[in-house]
Amino acid sequence: MLDPLTKLQMRNVLLNDILSIKIGSLLLIDIDNFHCINNMYGIKSGDIVLTKIANFLNDFSKKQGYKIYRVASNEFALLDYEANFDLDDIYNDIEYLIDAISKYDIFIDTIEESINVHVTVGFAISNNLILEEAGAALQHAKKNSLKFSAYSNLTNDVLGLSRYVYWNKEIQKAIKSENIIPFFQPIFDIKGTIVKHEILMRLVQEGEEKKLFISPVEFLAISVQTKKYNELSRTIIFHSLYLMQNTQHSFSINFAYQDIKNKELMYDLYNFLENNPDVAKRVTFEILETELIKDKQLLMEFLKKVKSYGVCIAIDDFGSGFSSFEMILLVEPDFIKIDGSLIKNIDVDKKALTLVEAIVVFSHKMGMQVVAEYVHSKAVYDILTTIEVDMFQGFYLCEPLFTPN
Repeated sequence: MLDPLTKLQMRNVLLNDILSIKIGSLLLIDIDNFHCINNMYGIKSGDIVLTKIANFLNDFSKKQGYKIYRVASNEFALLDYEANFDLDDIYNDIEYLIDAISKYDIFIDTIEESINVHVTVGFAISNNLILEEAGAALQHAKKNSLKFSAYSNLTNDVLGLSRYVYWNKEIQKAIKSENIIPFFQPIFDIKGTIVKHEILMRLVQEGEEKKLFISPVEFLAISVQTKKYNELSRTIIFHSLYLMQNTQHSFSINFAYQDIKNKELMYDLYNFLENNPDVAKRVTFEILETELIKDKQLLMEFLKKVKSYGVCIAIDDFGSGFSSFEMILLVEPDFIKIDGSLIKNIDVDKKALTLVEAIVVFSHKMGMQVVAEYVHSKAVYDILTTIEVDMFQGFYLCEPLFTPN
């Protein structure tokens, strides 16, 4: 049965078609603020807009090989169930649709005016849950004022499709060419001596004039979406540990919940620490404060095991999350690293200073040393030394280095 207004297949047909495919790509297209068109110009004008957009999408679908449906009042779906999909082509289709529809003037005879509309697109590649997943992407896009979002069934999450396409390729290229490398952020004591280095991941890109070293802020979330995170993390962790076999430097390495629940990684890590006791005594594992509450039992098993080899533990970004002091006492870390959001403004924000002072006093009474991150100016550094912070890192003292030497 066809939709009486647009003469397109309806939602029930889409659902049946989805059941018959192994995998498909679905674009869910929503006309923005359609209720405003009905309220301002009347339902008949709204019907004309729907008909015109349906005709436009129908013509586009025939050219590009999609099957089209009207799935809700102001929502259309384009389904492709070919065996192979090119994300670049799909991205280009979405960009074209958004741009072309925004420039499409729909003339309404009854009011003698042209109406210009915009659309939001949700996208998914999946099997029989594709409609729900594209719907989740669409809702995410609308909630966050994005033109479109893509759904990843790898982590039940959504992300911008253009970033997904770009960074997915860059991550694969970097892994293949061994361009995932460590940088070294020096950590200083009160005397200005480097006592250890925090390992920071960087993705190397070949720029026009020089190499670019990209922070994981740009690509780490997408590495989780594309199941590349474990490989990236393993590369950095073991690169650092192997490096420590040939140096007397002490390193600090970040561990996420994703790492701790990776059984294969943990098995190899424990073997390495057992066979390299000198390295184990010089390494600190940093755990984000916000990671502490995800799986208490798993965390405690990990901590007990690595501490038995002599590894030190630091709670990273302390003050940024909601973990209780009871949890800190349970973890019994050697170091508390105060989050940069608290440190960076202590020279002008009395509340931040008061909170940092309280953390320092608490930590010292519990036998934990305090590391201040994001030390970006002399004014901040001087205050931190006055309140007896133990260690410091930040651009004021030294930027991340290619080498710990």
